Amino acid sequence: MVLGSYRGTVHGKIGGAGVAPKRARRVGGLAARLTVLPVLALLAGCGVDTSSSVSAPTQPPPVVVGASTTVESELVARLYAGALEAAGRRTELVLGLGDRADRLEALDANRVSLVPDYTGRLLHWFEPGADVTAAEDVFEMLNKALPGDLAVSEYAPADDRSALVLPRPEADRLGARAIGDIAPDCAGLTLYTSEGFDEDELALSRVRSAYGCTFRAVVPVGPTDDVVRELLASPSPIGGATAAAAGVQDAGLVVLDDSEDAFTAQNVVPLYRSNVLRADDVNGLSVVLQLTTADLTEMVVSIRSGEISSADAASAWLDEHL
Repeated sequence: MVLGSYRGTVHGKIGGAGVAPKRARRVGGLAARLTVLPVLALLAGCGVDTSSSVSAPTQPPPVVVGASTTVESELVARLYAGALEAAGRRTELVLGLGDRADRLEALDANRVSLVPDYTGRLLHWFEPGADVTAAEDVFEMLNKALPGDLAVSEYAPADDRSALVLPRPEADRLGARAIGDIAPDCAGLTLYTSEGFDEDELALSRVRSAYGCTFRAVVPVGPTDDVVRELLASPSPIGGATAAAAGVQDAGLVVLDDSEDAFTAQNVVPLYRSNVLRADDVNGLSVVLQLTTADLTEMVVSIRSGEISSADAASAWLDEHL
């Protein structure tokens, strides 16, 4: 015998929910209680067991947060996992995933539920011809480019976009703090680029168009640390790295301001399976929206130096910002 039922409806994506008027819910709940109580009394009088058979709400499965082998990826994964735990959702952490293809394969196979990434690099993965660079434009186009089984929530201000960098003595010699300041000298400079810088494939053509800056030569050299070594040994040093790379801060390099948005925004963002996170989970992740480029870089520098573990760095940051 069915004593009563409640049916709720949620419309649209996260952020737009259909909610029944409070008065209607109160009246309906009272009516249900008034109907159920006499029936329970009758059943009790007949010697029927009236103990509740309603089980506790089923706990959703844990969110499996994955990370690649980089310090940055593991740190941000721990921030997301900690934010979800603080919001009441259980998590598991899977470390040591490979490149973006490997991480997307893990999401597709449901081996992980969420991975940290960057808005611009994700956009260029799913929409290689996209040529927007401003943070909001990149995020908007990324949402349109993602397949239906994947989603992102809001991005953090932490931004690892490509950047032109100079050793401080060279920046002082040229009087350079912005890309426009070096434009007259570009033709005599060799640009040494990192792997992260090279991911923004149209960057140099936009620098040429926006600033009239064409370098004498462009030499890909691999990781940011290799770029730093080249800069310290070169008589006319300029590097292409990424703004949040720990090696840039370690070496005290000057990041040249890009007032024309020649480089694509690369804001930290969670990429997750569409059917995994509840509205409360997405709201919980919002604490990471306080993560700045300086926060990210400083924590990674401390982790790389052995001063602190990624787990302790994430925990300390969350304790401060929750």
